[in-house]
Amino acid sequence: MTTSAEVCIPNINTAERRKRLTFGIFAFIAALVLLWLFVSNDLHPTWRLLLFMPFAGAASGFFQWKDQTCVGFAAQNARKIGETLEKIEDAGELAQVKQQAQRVQLKAAITGVVLTALTLLI
Repeated sequence: MTTSAEVCIPNINTAERRKRLTFGIFAFIAALVLLWLFVSNDLHPTWRLLLFMPFAGAASGFFQWKDQTCVGFAAQNARKIGETLEKIEDAGELAQVKQQAQRVQLKAAITGVVLTALTLLI
């Protein structure tokens, strides 16, 4: 028996997933560059708390790619499986996609916090 937590209903196509992965990679690189600037310029470690946003953004892009779920489209009750954005009409499918989007946001926030905390150890 599978539970709804084990089921993944994609709301984005392969091209949209690639966009999110690309964003995640660039956001992660930006976070590392900022970290290097903060450390190399000997800024107070509290400045590293600003890294939460790019780390969380990078994680969001990664998890949207991995979980095949666009948080923005889920908020619009929509999916882009083909070439066009379409409204999700089925209530069960919509509930599942929204739950997946919430999990993506939670995982991204936790990852952002953990990565930011790790930078404080440098």
